[in-house]
Amino acid sequence: MTTNNDAQLSDRIEALKRKARASDRDAVSSQRPEIFRRVLRETPSEPRAIRLATALAAFLREKDLLLREDDLLAGNGVHYDFSLPDDEEPPTVFLGRDFIVGRRVESSLPEEVRKAYRVRLFGTYMGGHVIAGYDRVLASGLGALTEAARKRSEASTGAGHDFAAACLIASEAATDYVRRYAAKAQQLARQATRPEYAQSLERIADTCRWVAVNPPRGFFDAVQLLWLTHEIVTCEQPAASVSLGRLDQYLFPYYAADAAAGALTRDEAAELIEALWLKFAALRGSFQNVVLGGGGPDGGCAANDLSYLCLRATRRLQMDQPLVSVRWCPGMPDEFWNEVLKTIEVGIGFPALFNDEVAIPAKARLGIPVEDARDYAVVGCVELSIPGKEFSHTEALRVNWAKVLELMLNGGTCTVTGETMQLKKKQELERVASFDQFYQWYRDELAHFVDLGIRGMNILDRDFSKYNPYPFLSSTMTACLESGRDATAGGAAYNFSSVNGCGMANAADSLAAIKKMVYDDKKVSLTQIAEAVRSDFQDADGLRRALLRCPKCGNDDDGPDGILKDLAESFCRRVDGRRNPRGGRFQAGLYTVDWHAVMGKRTGALPDGRRRGLALANGLSPAQGADVLGPTAVINSITKLDHRALGNGMVLDLKFHPAFFDDEKRRQAFRHLIETYFRLGGLEVQFNVVSRDTLLAAQARPETHRDFIVRVSGFSAYFVDLDKVCQDEIIARTEQAPN
Repeated sequence: MTTNNDAQLSDRIEALKRKARASDRDAVSSQRPEIFRRVLRETPSEPRAIRLATALAAFLREKDLLLREDDLLAGNGVHYDFSLPDDEEPPTVFLGRDFIVGRRVESSLPEEVRKAYRVRLFGTYMGGHVIAGYDRVLASGLGALTEAARKRSEASTGAGHDFAAACLIASEAATDYVRRYAAKAQQLARQATRPEYAQSLERIADTCRWVAVNPPRGFFDAVQLLWLTHEIVTCEQPAASVSLGRLDQYLFPYYAADAAAGALTRDEAAELIEALWLKFAALRGSFQNVVLGGGGPDGGCAANDLSYLCLRATRRLQMDQPLVSVRWCPGMPDEFWNEVLKTIEVGIGFPALFNDEVAIPAKARLGIPVEDARDYAVVGCVELSIPGKEFSHTEALRVNWAKVLELMLNGGTCTVTGETMQLKKKQELERVASFDQFYQWYRDELAHFVDLGIRGMNILDRDFSKYNPYPFLSSTMTACLESGRDATAGGAAYNFSSVNGCGMANAADSLAAIKKMVYDDKKVSLTQIAEAVRSDFQDADGLRRALLRCPKCGNDDDGPDGILKDLAESFCRRVDGRRNPRGGRFQAGLYTVDWHAVMGKRTGALPDGRRRGLALANGLSPAQGADVLGPTAVINSITKLDHRALGNGMVLDLKFHPAFFDDEKRRQAFRHLIETYFRLGGLEVQFNVVSRDTLLAAQARPETHRDFIVRVSGFSAYFVDLDKVCQDEIIARTEQAPN
């Protein structure tokens, strides 16, 4: 159903939006560590899961309740400090993108692994990156979680009993927390300054009393329970890519029933969705992905009226959260396509588009039954995941392909930090007689470092589950209680670990340049190239210009494209089939979040002509500015690789000038480009619709562009929140403009 009046927000939503934008964007609450530290001191002899569940219960009992008299929904997202005392082994996290683990975990990592993190050969972020069982909570209610945990606790012994007891503590705490909001809303209703606020607060109080135990009675109950469940999940673990799944599918039955009974108008539903979107937006920069559309049980497109309302909420509010993705399937209706295009044209990077015909086989190839694979959603940026059934450490390990080449050309030494990594086989460059010899050396070194990273990753994975169980999350997930194990310890139905790439196009372009300049045209020696990149092309401008003119990925050239295809396929084979400590297997992904900027800062100059410290290529996209033959050539290049091998996802980012969409024929050509890419086997595509001039103005005058949002790599963010390396990378991307 086509939506109208995109610019018109209700007075209540407009007021809530103003308050959201006026809030402290960098605020982090300190309540959590104070309470957790106290409880952990009081329970030293209890099992770890019970200690953390007890601490979570105390936190939910004592934390501030955020409810204003003009709120439409109870609850609010807050960024908490998740630090713990040193002796409690805090989780593996990044602080300013520096690798931080507890002392005991760090001491168990080989020194080569620790060095690899320091030089940005590796990156990781453990925890988060999951979709809780929201549909399960809605179907059965919080009371059913408590009852299931109680029964399991009574029937279990040993570690299984401890885990179930922790789930019981956490689920009972969730019920008590929702009841706290009922009491708070009732208190505010008595003090409300306006009758409509009192009525709304009475409704919140009634709903919270009900959903504290029972499944929802209707749409408002369902939205409120969904949000409070999500809020509790983000109180238990860092809100890093804790995503929502197919929200339009599991909320729609409540919407449809209320609408049919005359208890809900479309405008009322739209206002509630917008209020929910503002709750997500309070967790700024937290990668909360909502998925819309996609194939349904009958094989047709499952987009429904809520899908349209969610897209409209995104257009009208224009905030960085939630991330919005749309699943494309053959036969997606023209009307829904138009809503998708309208949202893309707004220019905030939503929605990203995913191809059901590739994503479903990608998950099924990993051993997931096709009926579950058909229900896939997206975690964080682009990570394919089965809602409520999969825990996959989707950011377990990222390997910098370009860094491998830098190390090879410099005897294993990082040209930025000066640290030296141990190569599998150190070689004298002047003795590498052919490109085939050099290329095989690179393949061997990449495989060597992938193996090293997986060794370290499995150590982190093993220790993460010891110190960081998530009993509330686990109580919502299918199979955890049944298996008697936490989601972080292999209790979910599907337990993957993920190895992702970074700098893919840079590595392929550099290898293609070496082939042409050194071995085909014999214009320069490999040693000369190594010396030039070691000095960041000081006194070698002519060589750099020649390297920049060499063939590049993204132009439908089988030379560099073939190298990228071959490397990606060997990378996936190296990852596939490896086992993790949770009884699962590894999967591959080729996307970068913002790691292409983070890793780029500590990656030296490269033979593709890139200077030291600049961002690497974004995801599986061509290097910035290297694609010069238009988007059709880009999609032809990218789809030479079989995307079904990428069970953890990939990113293709394209940038269009806003004027491109002024003409209806170009709008239809844009849609045709996407559908052609999907029919060629593309998995994911996302868009920036913004001019270079606007980006430069935002960089020069951030104070006047505080609400300016751009697509980074798998996610959208406020441009002013990005560091200059990342901003420069987005500016440098090829811009598709009308002729």
